[in-house]
Amino acid sequence: MENMLRFLQDREQEMLTLIEHLVNIDSGTYCKQGVNECGRIIARQLEKLDFNTETIEEKDIGNHIRAKRSGSGSSNVFISAHLDTVFPRGTAKAHPFRRDDNLAFGPGVGDMKGGIVQMIYALKALRHFKRSTPTLSVFLTADEEVGSVLGRPHIEDLARQSTHVLVMEPCSKLDSIAVRRWGIGSFYLTIHGRAAHVLKPDSSGLNASRELAFKILALESLTDTQRGIKVSVNLVKGGKSRQVTAAEAFADIDVRVRDAALMQQVEEKVRQVAGNPILPGIRIELEGKLTRPPMEPSAKTENFFQLANEVANGIGFELNAAEEYGGSDGCFTSALGIATLDALGPVCHDMCGDNERIEVPSLVKRAALLAGIIQRLAEDS
Repeated sequence: MENMLRFLQDREQEMLTLIEHLVNIDSGTYCKQGVNECGRIIARQLEKLDFNTETIEEKDIGNHIRAKRSGSGSSNVFISAHLDTVFPRGTAKAHPFRRDDNLAFGPGVGDMKGGIVQMIYALKALRHFKRSTPTLSVFLTADEEVGSVLGRPHIEDLARQSTHVLVMEPCSKLDSIAVRRWGIGSFYLTIHGRAAHVLKPDSSGLNASRELAFKILALESLTDTQRGIKVSVNLVKGGKSRQVTAAEAFADIDVRVRDAALMQQVEEKVRQVAGNPILPGIRIELEGKLTRPPMEPSAKTENFFQLANEVANGIGFELNAAEEYGGSDGCFTSALGIATLDALGPVCHDMCGDNERIEVPSLVKRAALLAGIIQRLAEDS
């Protein structure tokens, strides 16, 4: 591993140059042009590494990229990544890539453009040293940040053909790999009231915003962190005028569940609380559901983690099995019973925030770790 570390260290600036190129392209989920451009850049990199690539076109979002390369042994390894970010159009211009000592900043630098580049250079290192690799599939999702609604069927299809999955989300600490994540649900609440002047003596107004206030308190009271349940209402809107009762109010509801066994129970409770009016005359519409299952530890994942830890020991550190709170496409693969390790990307801080940044030295160590895991899977099989 020493030679591989040195190879990657010598190419740290190359890695940063490619990350800079990607970060300075707006690729929020609905920035279709930018997502497609990032996909073309990465597809070209994969083609240079002898992957056969396929563009899966979408109408309203960017295109997905699927790639495959045959290898040795019986393992089939699926490397999962995503092209989209949470940042709206114009963010790349307002907050372009920059480096400050050992930190690199920019929209999507960690989530997950840094992880994608890390993957490319791990594969380059393996090729340079002529190391064996198993059959490898790569899928770059275009809509991960909004739940992988369109990417999910492709992800699950590849997972069913695979023995192991590696997910290039960023990590929280240099020595961590995620083996658990919370499941996620999104619900969209519309409350219908009736507009009227607030001082009209015989007012027949129904205040939808007042109903929403009750709903927010009731929904957030469902949170039970000891049981692994978190319900949040952060995006709300209601009414059109200060002196007129709100005819409509809206809320997006975020639901997180730690254990799959609780998913149905929590969804039913959210529907009961959100969907039943408190004030007389109010009418409610509720859409949405729990969309990502939790990623839960399993015997297969434990064995995979031990293999990864042996690789890490060869590099000079001990891995810790971590729990990450955000969802990922690893939730889908893990739920299918495929051995999945997540958060293999660089160390990232303020992920999805204005100061999203990665620790530059982590790129080399984490790329070496990824390369070592891939090599071991070829050898062990």
